[in-house]
Amino acid sequence: MPDVAVLIFENCQPSAVSTVTESLSIANLHWSRTNGEGKPPFTWRTISYDGQPVHGMGGVTLVPDGSSQDLRRPDLIFVPGVRAYSESSMEKTLEQLNCHWGDALRAHYNRKGFIAANCSAVFLLAEAGLLDGRTATTSWWLARSFRKRYPHVQLSPEMLVTKDARIFCAASFSACLNLGLEIVSEFLGPRAMLTLARVMLIDVNRTAQMPYANLQHQVQHGDDLVLRAQTLLLNNLTRVPDLETLADRLNVSSRTLIRRFKTATGETPLTFLQHARIERAKRLLETTNISFDQIAYRVGYEDVSSFRRLFTRASGISPSSYRQKFGRGKSERRHASR
Repeated sequence: MPDVAVLIFENCQPSAVSTVTESLSIANLHWSRTNGEGKPPFTWRTISYDGQPVHGMGGVTLVPDGSSQDLRRPDLIFVPGVRAYSESSMEKTLEQLNCHWGDALRAHYNRKGFIAANCSAVFLLAEAGLLDGRTATTSWWLARSFRKRYPHVQLSPEMLVTKDARIFCAASFSACLNLGLEIVSEFLGPRAMLTLARVMLIDVNRTAQMPYANLQHQVQHGDDLVLRAQTLLLNNLTRVPDLETLADRLNVSSRTLIRRFKTATGETPLTFLQHARIERAKRLLETTNISFDQIAYRVGYEDVSSFRRLFTRASGISPSSYRQKFGRGKSERRHASR
């Protein structure tokens, strides 16, 4: 029967801990009912490094079942995300967590064990050298920092959950629901997973986090030149200057602009422009009822079909599905007419 060890530490996400363990608990309940077995399949323990209680995000106190000495040999180790206010604080947190748990995680994986992590905890797996050459995901707003720090990891920030060999990675908070489904599917099979999804009201078709993303993380880089370039692009979506003209306005060469842009954001000015147009289109889909053809023109695209394909590829869902999921224009007008 699968045994799961949940690592807990200062400033970890209590919601991630509870979501994963409650998923296992509900899976146990329905497995026993369906199969008529008295003993539930999953067991789990929470483990802190020294066996002492820790304070999670929001001030929630988590009391462990044991210390690192009690880790034994679980089938899966789950590492919840951790709060860090800045890159410097993340650096210190990762250093401490890797010192406490890096060897244990590597030894566990080398013994053919499974590992799962969500949000910023995926950084710890990369720090421990477990993700080099592997596919992983993390929260979309951490993607730039992650790529910069771990260039050998094949990051897919558009995904809610990834699995490569025996390592699961998930995005933030609610992605732990889908992570719970994947863990149950791995050990109990897809039928048990679908039962859990129905009981917990989890959308098994929700596989992408990009519909929730925005450009905010792409302007938090501290490079004034790039920020001025981004401002010019954002203010001229329908009349975008070519690269040479943009560079001239900023008094730099196009080669310098591209290099600085890639260093600061991990992408080219053209890619940033495409993302900016998609973001503007999202806001219009959310707040208006104008057609997607009109939206495409408003954000600078004359080829509507091309922009529709670009939007769908970048967002993970079609424009009509995005409006259905996030739009509020119709409801606001309906309430206003009452």
